[in-house]
Amino acid sequence: MVEINGTLIVQFINFFILVAILAKFAFKPLQKVMEARRNKIEGDLANAQAALESAEATKKEYEEHLANARKEAQAIVENAAKKAESNTQAQIKELREQLVREKEEARRDIEREREKALQQIREDMITLSVAVAGKIVAKNIDSQANMDLIKEAIDKLDSKAIG
Repeated sequence: MVEINGTLIVQFINFFILVAILAKFAFKPLQKVMEARRNKIEGDLANAQAALESAEATKKEYEEHLANARKEAQAIVENAAKKAESNTQAQIKELREQLVREKEEARRDIEREREKALQQIREDMITLSVAVAGKIVAKNIDSQANMDLIKEAIDKLDSKAIG
């Protein structure tokens, strides 16, 4: 088994001296470094958790803003469509009213032109009648000649009306 002799005792003493030296000069500074590292890691984890929560809050806020923006855009589009429909209806109504006015004005113009034409025909008839009567009185002819003169006057009147 194990023999206890001077070498073994010296090795034990060296071992304990080495452990004491390491404990004084290496273990305590190593423990301080490990503690500092653990504290830093815990701080980093806390910061990461806070950043994650902040990012989630920012994301939620962004999504709310985006939803509001979509609602506003939809409302703007609907409002624009309503305005466009309203403007279209107003323009259609205005065009119909304008067409009615133009139609009425054209009807009045046609009526005036018709009256002018009838007046012109009356004046021409009077002029022709006077001319025919003058020729009849001037010639003092028989009824056949009168009929020929009237026919001639009517033909002149028709040629003027056609022309």
